[in-house]
Amino acid sequence: MRIEWHEVIDSTQRRARELVEQDDRRFDAVCADHQTAGRGRQGAIWHDTPAQSLLVSIILWDTPLPEPAGIVGVCAALATAEALEAHYPDLPPVRLKYPNDLMVQGRKLGGVLVELVNETAIVGVGVNLRQAVFPDAIAPLAISVWQACGGQGDASGSVSQAERAALITAIRTRLQTLLSLWRDAPAQLHALWQARDDSIGRAYRVQDLPDQPIGIALGVSPEFQLIARLPNGGRHNTYYVSAV
Repeated sequence: MRIEWHEVIDSTQRRARELVEQDDRRFDAVCADHQTAGRGRQGAIWHDTPAQSLLVSIILWDTPLPEPAGIVGVCAALATAEALEAHYPDLPPVRLKYPNDLMVQGRKLGGVLVELVNETAIVGVGVNLRQAVFPDAIAPLAISVWQACGGQGDASGSVSQAERAALITAIRTRLQTLLSLWRDAPAQLHALWQARDDSIGRAYRVQDLPDQPIGIALGVSPEFQLIARLPNGGRHNTYYVSAV
């Protein structure tokens, strides 16, 4: 797999967009030790410690987009969870908070951000790998693989390029398999999500209804819409939500 490596970059996602816009196919992914302007969904700031996170944007060259295109994010979250568990046998189960947050022991391990550029999907993945300490504002909410596995060994060590490259390759390989599964056996993909679903009971802002009410997640539909119970007692299935 052809990876463009950076010690420091503003955003791997921005660089990947640039490659796609220029149809520059020399690389399949952009990975950095540190981002100065990393962002998650809806512009949320992403905190990282140099060389202690997986910060990558994977370009799905010549990969037909599923219908709906949001399935790419679903498959990417599942693929990342499976790749992490396979690579780190001591990691507790990785669960998924709709639409694509990676959760371990109730805390955020990472997340996925998908953008479409010229009919090409760019899959941004951020995972806390080696961090022992997080900024005070997010410390109660975040967790790293190192912490989740018991915090053994030197907490100040970096994660090698080889280790990150192995993770990136595993994520992309599994992602392609899951996209095929959506096409050929969508019920199986839904079952994989349900086995990891950490959304039920959480509050979400429903963005495609007037006044954007706060709903409570009841589950995820076979079409991968969030099923929300509304304040008036009704139900609403939607792709357009944000966690609160």
